[in-house]
Amino acid sequence: MLEEKTIDRNQVIGFLLIAAILLAMTWWAGNQEIVNAEVDQNNTVENSEEGSLGNSFDSSDISIDEESIMTIDTTFSREDLNGVEEIYILENDKVKYTFNSIGAQLVQVELKNYNDYRGDPLYLVNGGHKISGANKGVFNGVVEKKIKGRESLSMKNNAGIEWVFSLGSGYGLKWSLSVPGEENISLKWSQDGIRHEKSLTNENQYTTTYFFDAQDEKKDNLSNGKDDEDIASNISWVAHKQQFFSSIWTSDKPFSSVQLATTTPGVNDSGHTRQFRSVLQIAGEGNDVNAQGLIYHGPNQYLELKSFDKNFDEIIPFGWGIFGWISKGIVVPMFNLMEGFGWNYGLIIFLMALIIKLALSPLTFASYKSMAKMRLLKPEMDELAEKHGDDAQKKQQETMLLYQKAGVNPLGGCIPQLLQFPILIAMFRFFPASIELRQESFLWADDLSSYDSIFNFGQWFSLPFYGDHISLFTILMAISTFLYTRFNNSMTPSSNNMMQQQMQVIQYLMPIMLLVWFNNYASGLSYYYFVSNLLIFGQQWSIKKFFINEGKLRAKIDATKAKGGKQSRFSKKMNDMMEAQKDAGNRRTRRMDK
Repeated sequence: MLEEKTIDRNQVIGFLLIAAILLAMTWWAGNQEIVNAEVDQNNTVENSEEGSLGNSFDSSDISIDEESIMTIDTTFSREDLNGVEEIYILENDKVKYTFNSIGAQLVQVELKNYNDYRGDPLYLVNGGHKISGANKGVFNGVVEKKIKGRESLSMKNNAGIEWVFSLGSGYGLKWSLSVPGEENISLKWSQDGIRHEKSLTNENQYTTTYFFDAQDEKKDNLSNGKDDEDIASNISWVAHKQQFFSSIWTSDKPFSSVQLATTTPGVNDSGHTRQFRSVLQIAGEGNDVNAQGLIYHGPNQYLELKSFDKNFDEIIPFGWGIFGWISKGIVVPMFNLMEGFGWNYGLIIFLMALIIKLALSPLTFASYKSMAKMRLLKPEMDELAEKHGDDAQKKQQETMLLYQKAGVNPLGGCIPQLLQFPILIAMFRFFPASIELRQESFLWADDLSSYDSIFNFGQWFSLPFYGDHISLFTILMAISTFLYTRFNNSMTPSSNNMMQQQMQVIQYLMPIMLLVWFNNYASGLSYYYFVSNLLIFGQQWSIKKFFINEGKLRAKIDATKAKGGKQSRFSKKMNDMMEAQKDAGNRRTRRMDK
C-alpha cells in the first residue's frame, strides 16, 4: 500500500532541489507486499456463461450495428431473448454508454467532448472490460427515456438478478443491484486502460489504481507505472485512474473489502497503459444483496471531480501537504480565473509566472541585497583567509565576527529562495496534472500537457532517458537556467572553499541534466520555468539599476561596523557553537597534558 507523499526544483538550492524532486518520484513509486493476491490477469478470462468479452483489446469484439442502436428508442419486454444479443445505449451531451444484454456488460464508454492524441473519439471502455460476479446469463432490458431528466436502463435475468443504470445530464452513472438469496457478492471489475496521450511513457507515470478509506477518510494508491497489488477493507470508492481520465466505482455503503491489482500490457502493446483488476466485495442484508452507488467515467478535472463531494479530486496528484494546498488554494483558482476570459493558454502561463514573481519580489529583493553585501565584504574575507591560513576554526570565527560587525546574515541569500521552494514544487506538480492544458497549442507546441518537438528522430534511433525527439521549450529552459547560474555566481563572492567549488560544478551540470529530465515532460512546465527565469533576470536587473546603490550599501555597512555591529540570530548561534567547540578542545588538551 502506497501513500502519495512526494517532495517532488530550481536554482542554487533550486538546482539541487530539482534532482531531489525527480529522485523522490522513485521513492513515491515504492510498493508493499500484499497478504493474499487473488486478483491477476487470469481473472480476465471468465466462463463464457457469464458473458465474457475475454481479454482481447480488439474493439471488433463489440458487434454494434445501426439497426440494434436504433432499438433503444423502443421499450423492451422482459421476455426470454433466447441468447440473442441486444445492445442498449444511455447517453447525454458528455458521455455515451453502450451495454450488452449478454451478461449485462458495459462494452463501450465514449467521452463526447474529448479526442485521443490522434484526433479519434476518446473511449474509456472499448473492449477489454468486464464485470462478473452478478452477471450470469442473458439480461432482458428496458430503456426508459427521460424520467425526471434522467435516462434509465433496467436489466434482469432469469435468476432474478437486476441491474438498473440511470444517467442524467452530466458525468456519473447511477447504479443499483439486486441479488436475491445471497449474503454477499464479489464484483470482479476488469478494465484495460486505453492509451489517450502522445507520450505513453508519461501517461503511464500517472496511471494506477486509487482507493478511499471510508473510516480514515484518506486516499491511497498502488504504484504508478509498474505492477502492484493490495487488499483493503471499508473502502468508499475505487478508481482506475489514468493521466487525464478515470473510471471510478463508488457504493453508498462502503465495500466491505477490495482486492486491487495493476499489471503491464504486453511488450508490443502500445495501445494500452495498464491492466486494472479489482474485486469489490458487497455485503448483503439478510439473505439478499441490495446495493447502489455511482460510476464515474470522465475527465480528471479538479472542479468536476470536487462537485461530487466524494473526495474524487484526491486522485489528481497535486502533491501532499503545503504543495497541494498551494496548488488547490492559489494556483488552480488563479488559472481558472484567467481561463474564464478565454485567453490563450500560453498567455495564461506567462501571466501566472508574472503574478507569482511579483508576489515573491520582496524575497527576491532580500536575496539580491544579501548577496550584494557579501560581495562588498569579499576583500575583507580574502584578507582573513590569507591571515589565518590553515587555521580553519580561527578563520571561521573571524569571518562570523566580520558578519556580525557588518550586520550581514550569510544565509540571507538562501533563505528567501527556500521560502519560494513550495511554490516551485506546486507548479511542478500542477502542469502535468492539468487536463485544461491537454491538446492546447502555443507557438510550436501542439499540446502543452505533453512534450513539444521541433525534430523527431525516432525512425532512426532513440536515446536512453532522453527519447526520440528534441523539445525546444526544454532547451530554452536549460539555456536560461545556465545563464541564471552564471549571473548568480557572478553576484556571489568567489571562494577557494572546495565544497563551494563542487557546488558550482553541480550548478553548471544541472542545465545538461534538465535537457534529459524534462525532454518528455509537459511543454507547459518547461515554458513556465523558461518564462520564470527571464522574469528573474528582469527583476534582478531592475533591483540593481533602481533599488540598490552599492556605494550607499557600503556606507551603511561601515556605519554598522562603527557602532559595534549587529548580531543576527544565525551569527549568535554559530558563535556559541564555535565557542563550545573551542572549550571542548581546550578540555581535551588539558586532559592530555595531565
